[in-house]
Amino acid sequence: MRSYRRAAAILLTGAALVVGLIVGLERWSGVAAAAPLTSAPDCETIRAGLIGQPVTAWTSLAFVAVGIWVAGRTNPPAARTRSVFAISLVAVGLGSFLAHAAQTDWGRQLDSMAIKAMLVAFIAYPASLERNRQRRAFVRGWLLGSAGVIAVQLAWPATARPLLVALALAALVLAARRTTRPTRRAFIAGAGLLGLGAAAWWLGRPDGPLCSPDAVFQLHGIWHILAAAGIASVYEIYRSEPA
Repeated sequence: MRSYRRAAAILLTGAALVVGLIVGLERWSGVAAAAPLTSAPDCETIRAGLIGQPVTAWTSLAFVAVGIWVAGRTNPPAARTRSVFAISLVAVGLGSFLAHAAQTDWGRQLDSMAIKAMLVAFIAYPASLERNRQRRAFVRGWLLGSAGVIAVQLAWPATARPLLVALALAALVLAARRTTRPTRRAFIAGAGLLGLGAAAWWLGRPDGPLCSPDAVFQLHGIWHILAAAGIASVYEIYRSEPA
């Protein structure tokens, strides 16, 4: 219960910072770089006000919910490892919320970098297990890997999407290598949910066949929910690993 309270406190603090940042940028006319985008790389119509894309913004918090769930677990992996996964997932949720709410270029950049840092966590952990090292090696690998990926994206923005695909595939391959008989269903479920989510994203992209800008249910929002659930399922693969 204490872990859930700590995670909830982190969530509330982060959410307050995000909302405060959005409000501050909206009212601080001196920030030219924070000018709202006139069009978004998502289907949902950008509305006036604090939350530019409400459906896709609020569904982003599914990742925060998964982060809280990870933080509150008492089974393996170790607490420090769980904290890294939890922090990276909460960062993805808040980053995505900020990107869809604020509709600024830098908000999208933060969202993209948070996703890649989370994927690096899902690569660094099984990689550390492959080498019979944990905890310190994992945290060090996550920090260095995230810094490297972010540096590459900032230096060469065109690499953002190829990097995302490469990291996602690497994370899934490494998860598959760690899958055992008891966790096989978790991997299959996770891969299936992520596949369905990717299909929803593709069908609901701006020029997609099912894009409906003013619909109550946005396929990009469904992608958020399915992806968060899929990641939670893939994380379950590591529940049998030594603490």
